Amino acid sequence: MRYVISSLLLLLYAQSSFAQDTGLSPSSLKLKVYKMAVSTSPLCTDLTTVIDNGDSPTEVEFVGGVTLGSGTVSNGTYPCIVIEFSSFIKFTPSSNSTSGNCSTGTEETLDVCSSGTSALIDGTTTTCASSTDNKVAMYLSTASTSTTGADAFNKPTSLSDGSNGFNLGSSLTVSGTASGKFVVDPSGKVCDSNDSGCSGSGSSCELEPPTFSFQ
Repeated sequence: MRYVISSLLLLLYAQSSFAQDTGLSPSSLKLKVYKMAVSTSPLCTDLTTVIDNGDSPTEVEFVGGVTLGSGTVSNGTYPCIVIEFSSFIKFTPSSNSTSGNCSTGTEETLDVCSSGTSALIDGTTTTCASSTDNKVAMYLSTASTSTTGADAFNKPTSLSDGSNGFNLGSSLTVSGTASGKFVVDPSGKVCDSNDSGCSGSGSSCELEPPTFSFQ
């Protein structure tokens, strides 16, 4: 049997356990997704593309759930998921920050890959440049222990890699025919660069990496 992802939803749950010091969450989160691929290996080898939205995907709103695309996946366990998307992410804080760099209703644009490289799903490499809309691939794997995105745009090289890839909280398990829910949780991940615990610099409003898992 084959597993049909007829409505792959990215759901945004509010879970206070993931809150940063500021405790801010996005009321809006927008990005463009080009492709999604899976692998039966936690090291993300032999990728199989499940969703392909072409070279000009539409920017979509993730808050509240979104249909990303459709595809088929054979029965099995997939500990690696790769999402290819635009490096420009747009988000809107749900409330004001203490230092005033995050304002309710003001949309911010974050460039998540302004330097370095990213290995894309087709095997080619993107060299990221500041203020450029780059196509990048994020490697989500149970083999990756990083939750800060140190180098999320390249596949893990070991079964406990603290640098490459990004932690995937649970594998995609396929058995029979069903819909798959890919859970992205950005609650509490909006932060003011002036506040403790925020990785940004200068005076800016930032979006820390969310958590990822399957249900």
